[in-house]
Amino acid sequence: MTHYMIENDELQVKILAKGAELTSIQAKSDNTEFLWQSDPAYWSRHAPILFPIVGKLKNDSYYYKGQRYDMTQHGFARDMDFYVVEQQAAKIRLVLDYSQETLRKYPFKFRLEVEYSLQNNQLLTRYVVTNLSDEKEMLFSVGAHPGFKVPLDDETTFEDYRLELLPETSRTFIPVTGEVLLQTDQAEKAAQSSFPLTRELFKDGVLVFETPGKTQIVLKSDRTDKAIIMDYQTLPYLGIWSTYPADAPFVCLEPWNGVADIFDASGQLSEKLGVNQLEPQGQFATEYTTTFINGVRDE
Repeated sequence: MTHYMIENDELQVKILAKGAELTSIQAKSDNTEFLWQSDPAYWSRHAPILFPIVGKLKNDSYYYKGQRYDMTQHGFARDMDFYVVEQQAAKIRLVLDYSQETLRKYPFKFRLEVEYSLQNNQLLTRYVVTNLSDEKEMLFSVGAHPGFKVPLDDETTFEDYRLELLPETSRTFIPVTGEVLLQTDQAEKAAQSSFPLTRELFKDGVLVFETPGKTQIVLKSDRTDKAIIMDYQTLPYLGIWSTYPADAPFVCLEPWNGVADIFDASGQLSEKLGVNQLEPQGQFATEYTTTFINGVRDE
C-alpha cells in the first residue's frame, strides 16, 4: 500500500493513498503515537473519511430521481485510491474524482480534496467538495472518523480519561437504533459537557450530538499531561464512538457535515437529514484542527 508522510519539528504524520486515511500521528519528542493503530479484533481502520454519506442509510439504499442506489455505511471514498496533487514537507493534498464506478452508486460528478497540514503541534484537516456538473445540483455529506489511542501512555488506563465538550452548553443528543439509524423522535437537550470514558458510555452505540457553531472536544486525564484537543466551527454534528462490551483501547471523535438516516427515513436523498446541497460548479469547504499535547508530568 502506498503511504505518504508529512512532518515538522514536533509531529510526524503518515497517510495512506487508499481513502486518504491517516495511519499515524506521532510526537517526535518521545515517539508517542496518538492515532489508533488498527486491530481487526476491534476495528480495522484508523481514520476513514466519510463521503458521500455519513453513517448508515436505511436499508443501505437511497432514491434519487426515481432510481434506487445501493451504498454501504459511510460511503465509498474510504475504500478508493486518492492521488496527490500537492506535497510539501508539512502539507499534502489528495484528490478523489468521480468515475464510472462511482456513478453507478452515486449519480454526481464530484471532486473530493483532502488536505492535511502541520503547524507546530497542530494538524489541520480540510475537506473541499466540488460539483463538477454544469447543470445538476449535487447532494452529499462528508465527515471525519479518526480513532485516537486511549490510553495515551503506559501509566494510565482507558477509564482515567474523560471527554469535555466546550463551550459548556446544552446540546441536542440523538440516540441511535440497533441498526445505527437516528431516533430523532427521542432526541433531547443534554446539559452534560463532561463524559468520563467507560465501556458503559457506549452500550447503546455511537453518541450523536448536534454541534452548531464553534465547538471544542478535549480528551484528557488528570493522571497525564498528554491530551488531544479538536476544534471546529462548520461541522454541525459530532459522533463519539468506541466498542462495547469489548475493551478496545481507542475512542473516535467524529465531526460531520451530515448524519445517518433517521429511523423512519423516506429514502429520498433530497429529504435526508443533514444533506448538503451544492449548485452546479459550486464548491464546499470545511475543516477541523487537532492539537496534540505531549507534556511531561513533573513528579
